[in-house]
Amino acid sequence: MRKLLIALAFAALSVAGAPALAGPFADVGDVQLRQDVELLKAAGLIEGPIDSWPLPWAQIDAGLDKAKDGRVLDAYLKAAVARLDRLGDHAAQRIAGDVRIMATSNVSVARDFSTLARAEGDAAGSVEFNTDTISLAVGAGVRTGQGGKAYNFEPSQIAIRLDNWALYAGWTQEWFGPGQDGALLWSNSTRPFPKIGIKRLMPDPIDFPILRWLGPIRLDFFAGVLDEKRRDFNNIVTIGTRLSFAPSPRWEIGLNRTQMLCGTGRPCGTKQIFESFVGAGNADNPTAGSVASFYQQAGNQIAGFDVSYTRRFGPVAAKLYFETEAEDSQHIILEQFSRLIGLHLSGPWGNRGASWVANIEYADTLAAQFFNGTPLEKALSSKKTYIGSMYNNSLYTQGYSYNNLPIGYWTDGDSRNLAFSASVTDTRNRRFYASVRSVHLNLYSIGNPPEAIYLNPTTLLGYYIYRVSANSEKFALLTGGTEWPTRFGDVRVEARYQTDSPNTPGVTKPLAAIEVQLRQRF
Repeated sequence: MRKLLIALAFAALSVAGAPALAGPFADVGDVQLRQDVELLKAAGLIEGPIDSWPLPWAQIDAGLDKAKDGRVLDAYLKAAVARLDRLGDHAAQRIAGDVRIMATSNVSVARDFSTLARAEGDAAGSVEFNTDTISLAVGAGVRTGQGGKAYNFEPSQIAIRLDNWALYAGWTQEWFGPGQDGALLWSNSTRPFPKIGIKRLMPDPIDFPILRWLGPIRLDFFAGVLDEKRRDFNNIVTIGTRLSFAPSPRWEIGLNRTQMLCGTGRPCGTKQIFESFVGAGNADNPTAGSVASFYQQAGNQIAGFDVSYTRRFGPVAAKLYFETEAEDSQHIILEQFSRLIGLHLSGPWGNRGASWVANIEYADTLAAQFFNGTPLEKALSSKKTYIGSMYNNSLYTQGYSYNNLPIGYWTDGDSRNLAFSASVTDTRNRRFYASVRSVHLNLYSIGNPPEAIYLNPTTLLGYYIYRVSANSEKFALLTGGTEWPTRFGDVRVEARYQTDSPNTPGVTKPLAAIEVQLRQRF
């Protein structure tokens, strides 16, 4: 980590006096930005995959240029173009600053695409330096009541442009898939960890047999280190891969993969790395009872796909989407799936530039055979469920987590969430939003400390961890808020109420919260 910070400082000195060009990425966390991108995508202005974030500004800018080619746009689309233009102009500054201050009476258990406080007090700021080849964001943040160090460097990132690619390093937040209330594999459920990666900027089609049939295509690849303290193995290498493509303007398909391997005291040779990538030989399911096999295994692997279909019905755009990720396999055959499905609707609110968005999303993180719970369950003998499989691993006993929170969907494994949300953005760019969720955490109330389900062959102890709630909890969560642009910055005020709380067995503990945020770009 110290070497990464030295590299960032060196790059900061190297960019002084160079000509400016826009920063490379629109980051995870800005819901209004994402909604505007979805509006322009549905209108045919932004082309290619948009379900992988951060999203390159090059792709958004190409859509904005298309919107200004003389075509007639509805007022709500013009408003979306204007909002994205302002953010694009800010990203294009030679030196761009961003400060965010958040405070909440209780940290939210739910984490959708938006940026929410991770502590009662949460503040961060960064300054971004942009040239024609390098974009460097140097920043720091502080959070109250945190175990260990109160400060962090999460706003920091360096990106180097190599033709149509960006090579980046830093604390970049990733989001894979079309989900709005969560993502099964890579989400903002937990804070970002340091990583390096490469991303294709413009998703142009590849003029090569077969590949050209995929249409616009993007590759996202990164590798990071789980550097928090007190893990079973420190400094576990975690890799994310996504290949997304749009075979037609209405369809987007994403192929997703994550791997956990290496770590202090673990083998990390070419054999483990190779088996982790190819999944050959049942690599993450060692021979039962073999201690040597247990410690030589490649590690943890999760893979799946998502698909979305967008179509306009007059001025109303509808996007139907689905994601599934498989926690385990037997000889490459995926068999234990978590699933997410949703419908995203948007359109104009009147004829003066206001717009509305509505979304319904259901996520089930109980690992099961693919058609389990559907009308095809019986016909296809798809009845099996696998309690405790999702996001857990027999080798990495703290599972697919970082700082004791799931990296994937915010409910953790063996949970269900049904979310309804809606928002209106008015002609003064004020956004008013509300949501209601029906949440069921830890369906089978298998507690923590664990029962002996996964056995370490040397100690014969079991490992079984639920990071969000150690017991079953079922509750409703209501949210309402507003984002209000002012001359002092963008102000967000959000109120939340939930009918019960995690980790309160045998009692009902309602919880109310208020959260405020001020964000200023300069």
